[in-house]
Amino acid sequence: MRRHLLRFAAILLGVCLPVLGLADCTLPEMRTGERPPGEGPTAVEISFVVADFLGVNDADQNIDVDLRMIMEWTDPRLAGLEGCRYGVAEVWFPPLVLGNSASLREGLRITRNQVEVEAGGRVRYVQRYTGWISSYHRLERFPFDRQNFEIRIVPPDLGPDELVLSPSAEPTRIAERLNVEGWEVEGVTLTSQVRQLAALDGPASVLALTITAKREATYYIYRVLLPLSFVVAMSWSIFWGAPERFEFRIGLGATAMLTAIAFSLSIAGQLPTLGYLTVMDKMLIWAVGLVFLSMAESLVAWLVNKGGEGRAPDKPAARRLDRASRYVFPLLLFGGWAAIFAL
Repeated sequence: MRRHLLRFAAILLGVCLPVLGLADCTLPEMRTGERPPGEGPTAVEISFVVADFLGVNDADQNIDVDLRMIMEWTDPRLAGLEGCRYGVAEVWFPPLVLGNSASLREGLRITRNQVEVEAGGRVRYVQRYTGWISSYHRLERFPFDRQNFEIRIVPPDLGPDELVLSPSAEPTRIAERLNVEGWEVEGVTLTSQVRQLAALDGPASVLALTITAKREATYYIYRVLLPLSFVVAMSWSIFWGAPERFEFRIGLGATAMLTAIAFSLSIAGQLPTLGYLTVMDKMLIWAVGLVFLSMAESLVAWLVNKGGEGRAPDKPAARRLDRASRYVFPLLLFGGWAAIFAL
């Protein structure tokens, strides 16, 4: 009885496997290190799906992403094997690497690191990548910056006469909802061009995935610039005091100066540590500088009011200086901030 069951199972498999297209997946004799035959370079088409954009590390110049990459190319040696799947080591596979420094994890490396053959020897490969990748973005405009985060795919050993990367006809997409805070992702583009990279000995066809995002500056406006403007405005009360009350005026200015410095130090941890000045840094320096100038104005008004060294006291001139400062200093603060922002 057992023998009959085994024979029946063998017959059933012999009938069903050809119908399912699983019986003819024997690979032809081929060298996996040789490119598919044909004239000209091998064309590899790539598209991406940005499943998530999780965050940006400004200090380390990294972005946290969740990507799905689809690669397609034609290998005539696999024609007639549509529906079959093979491991990437069993067929010719494009030798591509990530041009950015990264700590990405390949989501399908263990579970299903295979290619699928379609009609005409068309080969399709899908892989998911998650983790951090270097972005090399500049922050001179922080926190009013817009960044183009570029992810490069490079064939390190093949020149453009052997392998050409190009965007697939399948459009590159980005998820509607992204788990990123403080950024507004505006779009994603995929471009290809021949570049001369420093890491390579010659030119190479480079595919670049660019994620364009704009930083949301609302937090920095209300939590940094607005409180700082109140501190600077506190120093302007000097201009309403009598010029002869120098101790009171200079004490008020010193208090505003110390408060501005303490405020700058308290928010230092919220700003990226860089080797150059950002727009926010320049605004902070300008605000603290105006507090110091208000103290200098107080000294000048006191000297004019007091006179000395052959000069007669000029109280009206000192008061005119104070009245002019009441309008000049607010204009200097906001005008200076506007100029820094516009540069």
